[in-house]
Amino acid sequence: MVNLKTVIYSLKIVGTDGKLKLPLHVYGVVAARDTVDCNRNILFFRRREDCQKLTPEDPFLHLTGPSRAIVAVDHVDFEVQLKVKGATRYSDKALISHCCTYSGGYHEGLDTALISNYFCTVELSLERLTKTVQATILSVRVVEGGPWPFEYGGRIVCSSPPQEVMDSLARQVVLVDSRSSDGGEMPMGTDGYLDLSRHVVSVELEESLQFVIQAYSQSGDAIARQGHVKFRAEYCNVSRGICEIGDSKVEITVAWSKLVTKRMDILLEGHV
Repeated sequence: MVNLKTVIYSLKIVGTDGKLKLPLHVYGVVAARDTVDCNRNILFFRRREDCQKLTPEDPFLHLTGPSRAIVAVDHVDFEVQLKVKGATRYSDKALISHCCTYSGGYHEGLDTALISNYFCTVELSLERLTKTVQATILSVRVVEGGPWPFEYGGRIVCSSPPQEVMDSLARQVVLVDSRSSDGGEMPMGTDGYLDLSRHVVSVELEESLQFVIQAYSQSGDAIARQGHVKFRAEYCNVSRGICEIGDSKVEITVAWSKLVTKRMDILLEGHV
């Protein structure tokens, strides 16, 4: 049996026959369930008080997962429970409440799964990979250099195999984008660490994982500076690399691990 893993690149909300009118303030959950433990693996989660505004220019849900690689030996179940925020909680409306099973066969390359109802369609951009390891991005930190490189915000994406960074992010995982945060500032903690939205990526063993770090210009419409760094996939280990962006240096730390394919493996390691 071929051991398959599924990479989720993006989730996009599109209208159905003109019934969906953007902008909308959306909250709820999108999750995947695989054959490992059948638990929810959260891809998107927003509370009502922290809803996301969807616009015609940005109809993509800002993903925060998965928390571990999605194993697709047989199939993957996707659960979508989204609501539209109204003036009061009693005026909130259900946007979509649906579950579907994605099998995909042995389709190679980029694929799209569609989840639809009367009002809208959720487009999942995904890809199945074989012979993979899990890359967990432990940290991204500005370690030295000149002025703060993200004064006007920025974006960090990764891809495997390495992709050219263009407007289309079809096969790239967005780890953080300041345009998705309140005020357009780069989310950060202390000591130069950046707060990433996503941390887990599946990488084929014979490939490399490329990180591209971009700093926006003052206008926010262009890229002022950009740098990249590549990591060769490893079966297990911790890798560190430096990405130079302008006069600053950004350190990226990645942990490599095999993927759990059976619930018993989790139990034997003492995890629930």
